[in-house]
Amino acid sequence: MQQLNRELPIPLYYQIFQMLEAEILDGTRKSGDYYSTELELQERFQVSRATIRNALTMLENSGHINRITGKGIFLAPEKLKVDLPNLLSFSEEMKRRGMTPGSRLLAVARMDPPKAVATALALGQEEQVVLVNRIRTGNQTPIVFSQAYLPMSLGMSQALDYSGSLYELIQQQTGRSVSEAHHVIEGAVLEGESAEHLGLDAGFPALRFHRTAFDESGRPLVYEDGIIRADMYSYEIRLRKGFES
Repeated sequence: MQQLNRELPIPLYYQIFQMLEAEILDGTRKSGDYYSTELELQERFQVSRATIRNALTMLENSGHINRITGKGIFLAPEKLKVDLPNLLSFSEEMKRRGMTPGSRLLAVARMDPPKAVATALALGQEEQVVLVNRIRTGNQTPIVFSQAYLPMSLGMSQALDYSGSLYELIQQQTGRSVSEAHHVIEGAVLEGESAEHLGLDAGFPALRFHRTAFDESGRPLVYEDGIIRADMYSYEIRLRKGFES
């Protein structure tokens, strides 16, 4: 077993974080498994409670563990990693990760769009939208609270089955497919309705996204506003440095 080196100019909590992270990443335990308690780790490393808590906070912020009061420390669920250069629907993302996508339909309504939605969809002053409110799930676990706005000009009625992939449904009903999207991601916390629908406490860390999807001709098809539980989702992008001639 690796030991702390108290002679190194590296804080003890950081050394403990590195050791525990290596243990978690070795693949011998599965997400959701019981891991330990603060007291067990304090005794194992012979350090103060504050030192252990600092190391555990780093592990938690890195998405490796969940601390549950009165029960102990558990390995966090594996995050769904989304490769941003590839435009996929939620259903496609789930299937790529070996998870079963699902939806819980909350509401479908015809309405006047908020100004930001009308702008994103390039709508005229009197044009309305169909709002599709859903909880998106992976292996029956709520992951995303989503609001999607479809222009009425697409000809998609409120009576359609909106439980599956929205992109596939648009293609089936209109013959137009999603070709590209403008996607904005922001840090957020769950509160009110979003926390309730995702079954988590208010203040739980989250990611909020705004996405406008376009067809091959550059015409807007759908505007989506969603909030995602951050412990089960991550975005990845490969960056390339630009060079000036």
